[in-house]
Amino acid sequence: MTARAASAFLRPIGHPDPAVSVVVPTIPENDHDAVVAALERQTAADYDVLVVNDPDLGVCEARNLGLERADGEIVAFTDDDCRPPVGWVEAIRRAFDERDDLVLLEGPVDGGMTYEGRRKYPTCNLAVDRRTAIDAGGFDERFEYWREDTEFGWRMEEYGTAVYDERVRMVHPDRPRSSIVRENERLLRRRHPEKYEAVVVPDTLAGRVNDWLWRKGVWDAVDAVRYGTGVRGRG
Repeated sequence: MTARAASAFLRPIGHPDPAVSVVVPTIPENDHDAVVAALERQTAADYDVLVVNDPDLGVCEARNLGLERADGEIVAFTDDDCRPPVGWVEAIRRAFDERDDLVLLEGPVDGGMTYEGRRKYPTCNLAVDRRTAIDAGGFDERFEYWREDTEFGWRMEEYGTAVYDERVRMVHPDRPRSSIVRENERLLRRRHPEKYEAVVVPDTLAGRVNDWLWRKGVWDAVDAVRYGTGVRGRG
């Protein structure tokens, strides 16, 4: 770890022996005060928060740094534009307490981004067994800014049980800043062909048409008009 990365590693919420460490990747031009304020209101007691705030680190590097530096046996990930409900950390802790074989936990997302559990493992609402995640190699930097979460989740499935839990709910108020990176999409399909077919490829005609429009950038263009052109950033 470089000296610069060390200086950009913040711990706004500390605990001497956390069960859960929350990792938030960000960059200086993004506001992370609101997500930290939401994390300060958590009903859980034994957790800490690690903010990786370095413009020179990619999002995969930032999350891997959080994994490396975390003290909790459970590491939860969210983004700087999310607002965790007050029971989020407590629900994560409860889910891991209930299953000894649990290594990967995802939950629903509401707001500008919606998610209902389709094995895509968005890192705005993801928790892992820290040691297993490190053994699995962490996030693959080749997938920077697109599909790094899904690819990581599919590798983690090989190490233990992955669960979607309705209790572990996240609020993502705004539309995500990321957009499709086609080379990453192709790489994901090459590396995990069976899972890609099962999880990503639609199984209905309407779904396939929608998927084709998405891959051609039509829905990105529509969203750019609807929401205004955004800038890809951390989180």
